[in-house]
Amino acid sequence: MSGRDWIPTVLRARQAQEDLVAQGLAVARRDAGLAADQHAEQAARVAAMVLPESQSVPAFHASLAAQQAAAATLAAARNRVLFAEDRVAGKIAELTAAARSRRTVEKLHERHQDEQASAASDIAQRELDEVSIGRHGARLRKASP
Repeated sequence: MSGRDWIPTVLRARQAQEDLVAQGLAVARRDAGLAADQHAEQAARVAAMVLPESQSVPAFHASLAAQQAAAATLAAARNRVLFAEDRVAGKIAELTAAARSRRTVEKLHERHQDEQASAASDIAQRELDEVSIGRHGARLRKASP
């Protein structure tokens, strides 16, 4: 590629990269929502549990073990929520960086287009000036004896 013909290609690549990161962010947000739902479900399950009221020791121990398992599941669900929130924050940072990178190339592309338009305008103005000078010279030649 010659000159700055590569800019549109880089811009398309940066836009594709930003789109890919945005998709990853959407997936991370969906996963965070699912983790939050699971956490709420486990919290409701733990809250619904009551203290064991068994007459037998084995039943009492089994009921305590079930409560401990439910509490452990709740803690694991909370960890998944925290992990998912961290992942979302990371994806947001990635998206910000990708958008900044794309915008930088967009500005370069816009500047290049402005330079091309300015150069084309200058060429057109020079052509008009030459035509005007030529007509004026022809008029002067006609007017002189």
